[in-house]
Amino acid sequence: MCIIEQIGYSRENKETYCTNCIIQRETGKCEYLKYLETKVSVDVSSEYIQEITIDECGF
Repeated sequence: MCIIEQIGYSRENKETYCTNCIIQRETGKCEYLKYLETKVSVDVSSEYIQEITIDECGF
């Protein structure tokens, strides 16, 4: 099991633990990381996000 699966994904954890990962070092690729980063990223241009931002700003 990948250490990120155990401790949770964050940019800091990625920088700390994934630099020591053999797969990441040898291939420069990690399908699990790629999957996590697509889940974590947010589409700021989506209408839903814009509505939340507008509501929170009091407009």
